[in-house]
Amino acid sequence: MIQAPPSDIRFAMNIQFMNVAVTLIEQRVTPFANLLTRSQHITAMRDSFALAMPFVIVGSLMVPLIFPPFAISGAWYLAIRPMLLPTFELTIGLIALIIAFGASASLGKQYQLPERLSGLTGCLAFLVFIGFKESAGSNLFLGGMGIFSALISSFYSVEVIRLFYRKGWCIRLPDEVPIMTRNGFQLLAPLLVIMLSITVVNAGLKLHTGMILPELISEALRPLIIASDTLTALLISLLICNLLWFIGIHGALIITGIMNPFWMTYLFENQQALANSITPLPHIYLQGFWDFYLLIGGIGSTLPLVFMALRSRSRQLKSVGKIGLIPSLFNINEPILFGFPIILNPLFLIPFIGVPMINACIAWYLTHLGVLDRAVAMLPWSMPAPLGAAWTANGSWKNMFMCLFAFFNAWMIYRPFFKVYERQLAESEAR
Repeated sequence: MIQAPPSDIRFAMNIQFMNVAVTLIEQRVTPFANLLTRSQHITAMRDSFALAMPFVIVGSLMVPLIFPPFAISGAWYLAIRPMLLPTFELTIGLIALIIAFGASASLGKQYQLPERLSGLTGCLAFLVFIGFKESAGSNLFLGGMGIFSALISSFYSVEVIRLFYRKGWCIRLPDEVPIMTRNGFQLLAPLLVIMLSITVVNAGLKLHTGMILPELISEALRPLIIASDTLTALLISLLICNLLWFIGIHGALIITGIMNPFWMTYLFENQQALANSITPLPHIYLQGFWDFYLLIGGIGSTLPLVFMALRSRSRQLKSVGKIGLIPSLFNINEPILFGFPIILNPLFLIPFIGVPMINACIAWYLTHLGVLDRAVAMLPWSMPAPLGAAWTANGSWKNMFMCLFAFFNAWMIYRPFFKVYERQLAESEAR
């Protein structure tokens, strides 16, 4: 009887082990992920940050001009800089107000409430929440410091509106009245309750603690904000995201939905530190770190696989590589994930999870040691990774080279797994 070589036996055992791992992931992780995906509040958070994204990007584009990475002298720059400041201040500086509108409108739409009126109510509730016009510090909460307050006040206001609508505690007009007028009168009672209740709560807290509710929230969340800007938090969020993607669930929607409030707060604090010439900047784990070190070519840093596939002996891999080349350059890798496939393919489980985590550790420690620069801008995730890594850190060439190193590292780790898979497909196609 002919016995299989020991290497083939070990390979078969490894494949069997990874199949068991894939099954366990499907059974344990999928139900929880589906629950988060269906969460209306998570969806509202995600929608609000998607709405705020263009304003943040435009404000971030002003950062290199207002806070240049090198000294600029000349009367022309002193004349231009004040003209650029309003664009920066009215985008980044009002981001919490934009998020308050987006979160309220999205949640109202999901509850089948008037979308625009829900959004405007969320904005007014947020302004009352932060004591707008009552204290000089309220303007701080309109920017990155007020993001959590914006989400809380938005969710509270929409839930009150929903309660009043469900119980019928509203002024109802005949159907002959125009719909905008009817919706406006229906909103009167819940709007009054929302505004007065927030005012009373803030007045009570101010009397007993000397602080309004947003200030207390900021103090309470400070340890959580600090804890979420650690290597441990980075690796956990990365592991969850990639595991979800591996079983076919869009993990980035869940992780970015949860992390966006923290990332936006980090961005605001880094920009404030940059404006005040404070070094080093306080935060490492921003969206720029996530997008341009860990998503090179898309989730799992799969861009090297595209170039390997283009030179593959397998017709299937070569065709997938041709289809996926252009999208992967802009960090869109669904053709690779579903075309190879990588999703639910035990062969790629280890590199798909391991590559971004190894690159995360390297980039984190290099940033912590001051070798790499920290992010001060938010850019579209679809920007090619080396360019995005440099631009998000105010034109840092060191960050660009770190991104190229991460690509090389991903290539070396993916290579042996790719060769095994290529051999399997080539043998199958030859039969």
